[in-house]
Amino acid sequence: MKRAAPKLAHSMPHEGPDSAAMTQALSRLYRATLSSVGEIVDSLSAGERAQLAVFCYGRVHLNAIGLAIAARCDLDHLTAAAHSATAGRTIYDQSRDNFSTERPMPGRRAAITLATSVSRSFASRAALPSAEMPA
Repeated sequence: MKRAAPKLAHSMPHEGPDSAAMTQALSRLYRATLSSVGEIVDSLSAGERAQLAVFCYGRVHLNAIGLAIAARCDLDHLTAAAHSATAGRTIYDQSRDNFSTERPMPGRRAAITLATSVSRSFASRAALPSAEMPA
C-alpha cells in the first residue's frame, strides 16, 4: 500500500539556542539505524523532536527515521511542527500504524527467490517423451 505524503516545509528551522543540538542530532541520524534513533533524539525537547520528525519525514531517504522519531512525539507537537493539522495527523497515524524497527529501510529490495516446485514440474515433463505427455 502506497501512502500519500503531505507537502511539508522545505527546510529545518534554525532559530533559537538549541539549533546546534538539532543539527548535531540530524548529522547523527544520517548514519543511524532505526533502532538507535531513540538514543539520538531523547536529549531534544518535545518541540525539537517534532520538528526533526517532520523534517526527516519529508525526505525520501529519511522517511522511516522521521516516522521513528514521530513515534516518540505527541499529536499536538507534530501538528505545530508541520504547520498543518492534516499533515501532523498523517505523520502521527503513520508512526503508530504497526511501526516496527524490524522493517527494511525504503529503497532496499528483498531477496528474490525462484520457486523450486514449479521448476521440478517442468523438468519432469520435459523428460517425458512427447507421446507420453499427459493431456
